Amino acid sequence: MKGQLYLDEPINPRLLELKNPYDPKARDAAGLDEQDVWLWDHAFYKGHVYVYFGAVPAIFVFAPYKLIVGKNLATYHATQIFSAIFIVGMFALFFFLAKKFFPRMSFAAYLMSSVALTLVSISYCTEAPALYCTAISSGLCAEVWSVYFFSRAAWAEDGRRKFFAEIFFGATLGALAFACKPTVALANFLILPLLPKIFSKDDARKIFLVGFVPYVVTAAALMTYNFLRFDNVFEFGQTYQLTVADQHAYGKFSERFNFSAQVDGLLQNFFGVENNFRGDNKPGGALRYIIFWLPIFFLTPKIFSALKTKKLIGVVLALTFTPILITMFQIHWTPFLLERYRPEIYWLLALLTFFAIGFLSAARKKFFSFVICLLSVVTIFQCLNIFFVPNDFNFAAIYPELRPTLLKILTLGF
Repeated sequence: MKGQLYLDEPINPRLLELKNPYDPKARDAAGLDEQDVWLWDHAFYKGHVYVYFGAVPAIFVFAPYKLIVGKNLATYHATQIFSAIFIVGMFALFFFLAKKFFPRMSFAAYLMSSVALTLVSISYCTEAPALYCTAISSGLCAEVWSVYFFSRAAWAEDGRRKFFAEIFFGATLGALAFACKPTVALANFLILPLLPKIFSKDDARKIFLVGFVPYVVTAAALMTYNFLRFDNVFEFGQTYQLTVADQHAYGKFSERFNFSAQVDGLLQNFFGVENNFRGDNKPGGALRYIIFWLPIFFLTPKIFSALKTKKLIGVVLALTFTPILITMFQIHWTPFLLERYRPEIYWLLALLTFFAIGFLSAARKKFFSFVICLLSVVTIFQCLNIFFVPNDFNFAAIYPELRPTLLKILTLGF
């Protein structure tokens, strides 16, 4: 709004004097992290501090709110907005998939599984909504609607006037996800198995133009934005981040890649297995949610055959591979994995699980619907439990004295 890309904050002269301001030990020795708490998780470059989080929330939510109301919007309110739109997107996507591929799915199974899977996907954003989850929820919001529009373009009936509009909105939102949080935007890989179906519906050149331009324009804008701030079109600000580790010393991708760290991180993210357990009551891996185990049924001959019949093998493989890819990038570019990074993969596992539920429901047996509803209820209670495990300044961490009372209420005294 002021025509500058850095924050209007006074810089402590001692930060400017440090040989390596990105070293947390050096900042601590200078008393900077104590006195200048606001510097934490900002990017510092050539005497200015920058927000290294994606620009989309600032452009589409914070700046308009400031212009209209004249006050700054609290970050947790922005998270609420993005989370609400994400929830609507998940239900819309699940409903479209159920109608298209699983007409025999009972409404109870659809509703309960949609509630449980959406709650898993967004639970951390409700547990600790300020600051970090604003960028994450904005990326999730953009991606789920991108997948929704691309799915409609690929699988809805042919010859519709909305076809090119769906491609354009899908591509625009998929591109904007990179300006929210790049690791979330890796979910654009989900579109690859849909492309043959999309290109077979109309003039391929026109489809390519409508779908390609939003990515080019967004990439050009992001590269310009990065260059104006950090003199590097590929630098989002993480290299110059003032945080718990000296990320300025990370070096090149090839130099930093560590196979052992990748294996350990994948085991931690999905199975909750850690080599260096610190005993700090951290939540387990993604597969602690019981409903996420249902995709194992894809390995059964009957469901695998149904996958081939409905031509969904590519989609299922993309949904399986993309969470692994995102986790690998998280491992590579972060000091250590945290629960707040997992919503980036939870919603993909939720989509994969919904496909499994759809195929299991195809038998049209009440037993399957009952089991799915039961697993959904268990998963919902697992999501509620995250509020009672002290973690990342959540409810249990800030109000430990209220935890027993609320647990008693939730368990009806048992």
